[in-house]
Amino acid sequence: MKILNKILIALFVVGFATSCSDDYFDVNDSQNSPVSSTPPLSLPVAQKYTVDVLQGGYNSMNTLGNLWSYSWAAGGDYVYFTDETLYLVTSGFRTGIYENAYVLPLRNYDVIEKNTDPKYTNYVAIAKIMKSFHFQYLVDAYGDVPYSEALQGAANTTPVFDDANAIYDDLIVQLSAAQDLIANADASALVPGSGNDVMLHGDMAMWSKFANTLKLRILLRQSEKAGLVSQADFDAAVNNGIGFLGAGENILCNPGYLNDTNKQNPFYAAFGKTVAGDPAANANATRATDYAISKLSVDPRRAFIYKNVGTGTTYAGIAQNNVGGPNSASLSGIGPGVLSSASQDGVIMLAAESLFLQAEAASKGYIVGDAESFYNAGVQASFDYLGAGSAAGYLTSYPFPNSTAVNLEAIIYQKWVALIGINGFESWIEYRRTGFPADLPVAPNQTNSTVIPVRLLYPTSEYAANPDNVPTQSSGDAFTSKVFWQN
Repeated sequence: MKILNKILIALFVVGFATSCSDDYFDVNDSQNSPVSSTPPLSLPVAQKYTVDVLQGGYNSMNTLGNLWSYSWAAGGDYVYFTDETLYLVTSGFRTGIYENAYVLPLRNYDVIEKNTDPKYTNYVAIAKIMKSFHFQYLVDAYGDVPYSEALQGAANTTPVFDDANAIYDDLIVQLSAAQDLIANADASALVPGSGNDVMLHGDMAMWSKFANTLKLRILLRQSEKAGLVSQADFDAAVNNGIGFLGAGENILCNPGYLNDTNKQNPFYAAFGKTVAGDPAANANATRATDYAISKLSVDPRRAFIYKNVGTGTTYAGIAQNNVGGPNSASLSGIGPGVLSSASQDGVIMLAAESLFLQAEAASKGYIVGDAESFYNAGVQASFDYLGAGSAAGYLTSYPFPNSTAVNLEAIIYQKWVALIGINGFESWIEYRRTGFPADLPVAPNQTNSTVIPVRLLYPTSEYAANPDNVPTQSSGDAFTSKVFWQN
């Protein structure tokens, strides 16, 4: 509770983030003249913003991802999620995914990274890691974005758009630099306490493993397109003895969420209950898809990913855009393993995701290890996070195929299940990369496309503030103009 109170009263420390205009973040009196702060004050603020952008409310990345990876739909008695499921993707669609990433977490991490006091070496390393985390998602969603000239405040309000592939290459460099800072920090370097690092509580070895896991994700994201990465890239970047996130090593964030006004976990505040115990704004409208309920029909995790209907033991879903179809009361909502309490942790990366990355990398020969063991551990990690018990029986019925032709399909399917409700954005990205799950439906009753969108479009604000640099796009690009790593 004290941590969250400190965050809520902290000075939000930086000025102009990128080319976005002042009205996107109206906290300081002047965004062009930032007030002063210190890394210990700024870090928990930035980390809280990471949760808000990634997994927060209706406008979060997670919500959009769950709609575009066909995990969520609206009950038939709600006209809800219409732009998302009708694929009405324009420069005015979901602009916060772009704008908020720059204005909230990135500019706070950037100020920390620019601190030159040696005692804040570990804070600088954390900031580098988290900036890389956010920039990867910006590239994955938009392609070319402001990077080398971004976050300079009034010094440059019209940054260039860097090549997406070049950004990816530099993210590996930045993550390696962060690992070097951690490894070589001297005795004067402060280790963040639990109140200053509300993600990993100053465990710098874990921060280094998280950085290595992010590098693995960056490299694997490119691995389905010929010519982008090689064994040498993996050897140089991740086969370094640091290792990756393993079983039980979820990257979570909790600044002190509790059931009080403006202090609930933002995901719970949007989809769970109000402080008074009433359904939250999006709770009754948000329901399982018929596709997801069917796919999980013999999966014990279904009872934790989705709720049973009423007081019975049945589970039911609905097709997207089925206005007038089964009403919400007869359908399954978000389950107790995903949505548990006002004080639940925000999820940055699950151990299950890391283990599935390792399973894929081992299957392709990029890292040493047994792909089947990583796969089994990933499924068990998903069961563990959801509270679903042992996965042994499930794995007996649905074992790792150990066949090059279908290994990736099995891994990505399990990742899709593990991330339902938790990080749907990652599932949407992985579907674009791999085409799995192969039977993922295109939203019915929409007329804009026969495919799930392949990218987001730059927001209107960027065209207004930075017209000479923002790439020209048309509405059709959301369905045809692929990010560099897509086939």
